[in-house]
Amino acid sequence: MSEQSVRELVNEFFNAIETRDFERAARCLSPDEFYYLSPIDSFVRARDFIADISRAGPIVKRIERRRMFIDGNDVCAIYNFITTMDALANTRVAQWMKIKDGKIISIEVFFDAHAYASMFEARG
Repeated sequence: MSEQSVRELVNEFFNAIETRDFERAARCLSPDEFYYLSPIDSFVRARDFIADISRAGPIVKRIERRRMFIDGNDVCAIYNFITTMDALANTRVAQWMKIKDGKIISIEVFFDAHAYASMFEARG
């Protein structure tokens, strides 16, 4: 894929998440080969990942994209994840994605998960 095509795919994915169009987001992911890892969760199937993020959809305000670096089929996106929850209002994120055959096959997310851990502990 060209750098422009890779950039368009990643932007399409972020736009879909931001607008809570999880079917569109799923179309950006490989249904056959997928892996997601973050400080708070991991998934080996795209549909499980989409089901999980769709539950969090109502708290998403926007994704403030700061920078995107593309090296072949590897993408590093740096952004602020803005939510409606005070404790999680602005999470700074670095996300590494791998692209294959026009689909995202892996996402590894790096962020400070302390506020999220506190939220989950409060729920028991």
